[in-house]
Amino acid sequence: MSPLEAARRAELETVLDAGRLPHLGIWRDEHDELTRAFFAWDVPELPGHVRAAVAAGVRDDVVAMGLDTVTDLLETGDLPLETGIARAPDGGFCVAVRTVFPGATPEMLDWWMGWHLARTERYKLWHPQAHLFSQARRDLSDEPGLTDRERYVDNTAWVDEYVGPIPTRLAITFHDPGRIGLPYDVLERSGHGTAICAVVADSDHGHELSRLVHAVRRHPWGSEMRSRFFFAPGTPELIAAPMLDHCWTEMTHLASFLPHLYVRVTAPSGSR
Repeated sequence: MSPLEAARRAELETVLDAGRLPHLGIWRDEHDELTRAFFAWDVPELPGHVRAAVAAGVRDDVVAMGLDTVTDLLETGDLPLETGIARAPDGGFCVAVRTVFPGATPEMLDWWMGWHLARTERYKLWHPQAHLFSQARRDLSDEPGLTDRERYVDNTAWVDEYVGPIPTRLAITFHDPGRIGLPYDVLERSGHGTAICAVVADSDHGHELSRLVHAVRRHPWGSEMRSRFFFAPGTPELIAAPMLDHCWTEMTHLASFLPHLYVRVTAPSGSR
């Protein structure tokens, strides 16, 4: 990064709004043209296989993926656990979620991550019944000359949301997937167009809570997202089932409008 780039990024630094008043839904005076067109309160019902995975809780009959085995995602085909919760050898657990994005590309997911961070109303499109507030540490969503990945990688999203009935205030710091053995060129060769990776912390105190990976694999019909959430030993297991439900719901809801939103915003006459 050049000194000029560093200076510009410093100018864009923000401080988390301590006086925020998060709420569900988008009020009339908070809407813009895009949120009026794409906000929908209803979210998809959980299908049978996801309900079964939620009900099963933390399984001991399959070994959970860990950060040290995350490169297993690069293997052809499916892994033994693509949707469910399993115990890790270290005593922690992993939540795995597979979601499908018909008509969407991995590039659209990279674009979404860079575009939505800095506007709470955009964040609420993703999971209208759970997302409350979003603020980017650096608002790069409209900064010229950046790739979509550069808008979110090495950036932090401060978000308030419900995970099931549990209110959470999070700091999600995204990083290059190469840090955990998933460099972009290797992902591409394995059929994955991108992987969105982050460290999740408590935004109030900075305590690390989990790690996440969303590996996005290409298909002729669109993309599938293979998500993994890694929780350390001692993490209360009550978060596992709500996390599975939350991820499947938000990603499936996003899939229902992402290709249309992407075209609407990125077309030459699109609304930013």
